[in-house]
Amino acid sequence: MSGADTMQWRVRHVTSHRYAESSAATYSEARLIPLTTGDQVVLRSRVEIDPSAWSQEYRDYWGTTVTAFEVTEEHEVLTVSATSVVDTGPVDTGSVDAIGWEGLADPDLRDRHCEYLAPSEVTDPDAGLASRLLDIREASGSPAEYVHAVGEIVRTEVQRLGAPTHVSSTAREVWEARAGVVHDLVHVVLGALRQAGIPARFVSGYVHADDDPPVGETFTSEPYAWVQWWDGDWTGYDVLEDGAIGPRHVALGIGREFADVPPLRGIYATGGSVDAIVEVELTRLA
Repeated sequence: MSGADTMQWRVRHVTSHRYAESSAATYSEARLIPLTTGDQVVLRSRVEIDPSAWSQEYRDYWGTTVTAFEVTEEHEVLTVSATSVVDTGPVDTGSVDAIGWEGLADPDLRDRHCEYLAPSEVTDPDAGLASRLLDIREASGSPAEYVHAVGEIVRTEVQRLGAPTHVSSTAREVWEARAGVVHDLVHVVLGALRQAGIPARFVSGYVHADDDPPVGETFTSEPYAWVQWWDGDWTGYDVLEDGAIGPRHVALGIGREFADVPPLRGIYATGGSVDAIVEVELTRLA
């Protein structure tokens, strides 16, 4: 991959909920603070809620930072803004050897990663695709070959749609329609990998379109997602680009599927409809 080995980003994510009828109260969770990992460090972050809300932070089961909050005054608009400064760089895999099919069959490994191997209504593949996957698995000399072969099928046969404010389709529905948002495409790949016995997990985040974007220029982005699969260590895979995860990717949360890492989820007290508007900005600082 061309471009710098490390980058620093200012990430701004704003979600606004506009209620047709005023909401008497809102109780929500925001997962908008990026992860600190071996290849990413959050230098500072701030989550602001309007109207003013009581809030607290905690780390969920999957390791994502959650801002839980409640607004108990009547309001017509709820705005949640998150601003973070993040350093990103290449993944340091050290001397970890790539895993083979025999290694993935190890009972201890399967037990350790059972949550990322378990069947799921959201990620299980369509029957027709599942049959094709058996042939691909047989022809793949290694798990890595299989991952890229699956990515090629999904990338070329499923149309990518624009980013949504929520994700609700299953992998079967996406495959049948041959269309979905990037989060849906990731679900299809996750199911295909798990069917072959490869532990795989969902990563929510953002990506800049340029390999080496200019410093100081603000880029309008959208929520993004990619796969991590077990190859002796967790290995990132960008389904849309058939490539590794690099410094222009910023990770927000990790889980089994999108439902584990929604940017904003909650309940509200209103009798009318709700419109959601999501705005994302990435600015390279260094």
